[in-house]
Amino acid sequence: MARRGRLSDSRYRLSYLYAAIGALLLVTAFVLLYPVRHTAGFADELRISIGANLIDLTLAVLVLQPLVLYLSRNAVRRRNRLDYRDVIGRIETADDRVDLWKHWTGLLEGPHEARFTEAVRGALDRGVRFRIMLTDPSSPDAAERARQVAPTDAIAAIRQNIERLDRFITSLPTRHHPGFEVRISATGPAHAFYRVDDWLSYGIFRDRRVSESSQREVRVRGDLGELALEAFENRWNGVGLQNITDHYRMRLRVTVPNDTAEYELRYVTHDGEHWVNVNPAALPHAFHPDHRVSAPDDGAARWILATAAPETLDRITTLYAAKYGPGEGPVLLRLTAP
Repeated sequence: MARRGRLSDSRYRLSYLYAAIGALLLVTAFVLLYPVRHTAGFADELRISIGANLIDLTLAVLVLQPLVLYLSRNAVRRRNRLDYRDVIGRIETADDRVDLWKHWTGLLEGPHEARFTEAVRGALDRGVRFRIMLTDPSSPDAAERARQVAPTDAIAAIRQNIERLDRFITSLPTRHHPGFEVRISATGPAHAFYRVDDWLSYGIFRDRRVSESSQREVRVRGDLGELALEAFENRWNGVGLQNITDHYRMRLRVTVPNDTAEYELRYVTHDGEHWVNVNPAALPHAFHPDHRVSAPDDGAARWILATAAPETLDRITTLYAAKYGPGEGPVLLRLTAP
């Protein structure tokens, strides 16, 4: 609302300025023409001049101005590489919104992470809202992108981005959490997407090249910008996205005779089924022959934890390593109907 008020005030000031300039020009014309009003042919010359000026003005308003505005709206600036420092500089002066849609972004890598996070903190203090959408590193789209950009380890880069965002969100004051949203998508982006207020840069994904190597800068209010923004909005509001907390952990209640415990367990999804790592927290309950599992926020659903064939377990373990990285051997069990 404050920003809209500033824009309205600015428009009013421009209107007053234009009115003052117009009045000044009329007074100047009168002062210059009044002394020579009795000159022979003065009236004819004045009518010719006014007519010519009216024609010029009509052409300018009806033809040239719309053409200039159209070209300005749809101007495309091509870059061989995205300048992360320029993006961060724009965030440092942003006053409305920042959107980012990538498999992973260099803004969260070593050379830029510190300045980027500091710029985000300052922008959040000014009321700027952030929406960041990254790809699930255990998804098929992430695996395909890793194949395209090999030998770059795309899976590790995506996972590192998500880990750093998770730590950053934890460090934010509670009042800033609503303004900094991160969602994880199993579906990869159609193109790289960076938007800061009315500036937008998007890149095309190509084999053997990261998207930052070919960028197009456009205005959000232009035709190309509106198409790119529409694609982002559709995916952001689509189904299947998770916030970063739900992406990392699944909260389950495990009940055995005379005992109930709640756990936040790491997990992966494969073929629509959830596999949770019960090592080490839930091991005492997970293998009890009479255990039952439910979600604290959905008491009606009941499951049990089941093992899988070795070949299936190998596949699930690979997905788990892609999502969480190498570490202690997980004990992965499938949530299934009793």
